[in-house]
Amino acid sequence: MEFKDQLVEQQARNPSKIKALIGVVSNASRHIPKLKGWALFVILPLLVLVAYYLFWVSERYVSSAQLIVKDSTSAHATSPALGLLIPGMGADTQDAFLVVNYIHSLDMALYLDEKLELSEYYKSTRYDFFSRLSPDATQEDYLEYYRDHIGIGHDEATGIVTIEMQAFDPIFAKRLIETVIQKSEDFVNEISNQLADKQVAFVKNEVDLAQAKLRSTKQEILDFQNSHKVVSPEELTKGISTIIQGLEARLAEQRANLTAAKSYLNADSSQVISMQADIDALENQIEIEKVRLVGIGEEEGEQRLNFLGAHFQNLELDLQFATDAYAASLKALETARMEASGKLKHLMVVTQPSLAEEAEYPHKLYNLVSLGIILLMLYGIGKMLVVTIRDHRM
Repeated sequence: MEFKDQLVEQQARNPSKIKALIGVVSNASRHIPKLKGWALFVILPLLVLVAYYLFWVSERYVSSAQLIVKDSTSAHATSPALGLLIPGMGADTQDAFLVVNYIHSLDMALYLDEKLELSEYYKSTRYDFFSRLSPDATQEDYLEYYRDHIGIGHDEATGIVTIEMQAFDPIFAKRLIETVIQKSEDFVNEISNQLADKQVAFVKNEVDLAQAKLRSTKQEILDFQNSHKVVSPEELTKGISTIIQGLEARLAEQRANLTAAKSYLNADSSQVISMQADIDALENQIEIEKVRLVGIGEEEGEQRLNFLGAHFQNLELDLQFATDAYAASLKALETARMEASGKLKHLMVVTQPSLAEEAEYPHKLYNLVSLGIILLMLYGIGKMLVVTIRDHRM
């Protein structure tokens, strides 16, 4: 019934062609008994195919475009992100292969079905039975049909990707390839942004760790200063050493004065006793200051300043290391951001999608000639087999 309906529709559009075809078929039917075997085997199928091509076939139009994937820096820069996916190839070649594989993928086919209702378009009864997709086609059948109606080529020398999309009308073919280009561009941007973000995120995590270490080291120094009530043990040690040197100089002077006084005064004179008391006081004070440097205070139980100084120096070294590490991580973060932004991928359209004016498929003359040659070859082989069998029977 469906073929009859389409035949009636074609008759309304091309009555002269239909009448001519009916005449040819009727004449052929009258003379079928008279036709030779080769005519039945070759001419009749060709007439059927001609009739199919003239009145029933749904012609397909092709829209084509050319694309190229480049980064933001240069045409020959290597991508550390996408470049890891296919080792041994240039970045541009890898990216082009990714685009080609993505266009062939089920994800692209499902996206086109969601965006343009492509599967319903392929199943439409407006197109002939042999050209359209089966109404009960599975997802795998749809994907295979979709792949059969697209053509993708990649020139490794230039990196250009050529895309051809087939459809039953030129406007839809152009719309189809425009949608494929837009989705492919989104795919390239998503992949490159995702890998660039991961690279920057790793460096950013290192910056956070370095910053936390720097803050922790600074807090350790503050806790040390608060617990020991000293800003810098090293400075305090220098101060005490200066005091001791001054006391020892005064002690030496007082001893010299005492020796001189004993040469002309009695040992129990008030002046000698006073000078001896000053010397004892100086010696006692010097001992106290030395204890502060290298000993344990018997009354306060404080730690030795030389030990505190060594500990404080270690804390200062940790602080310097943490500061340098933080500065280096900040520089690495800035470098990573610049490299990531400079190596983002972009899908560039070399030639815009075309709008076909003539149908390209099917190749009618080529198919007719090919079918005629094949049928003649089969007929000849069959004829030879028949003759051979007859000879053997005789």
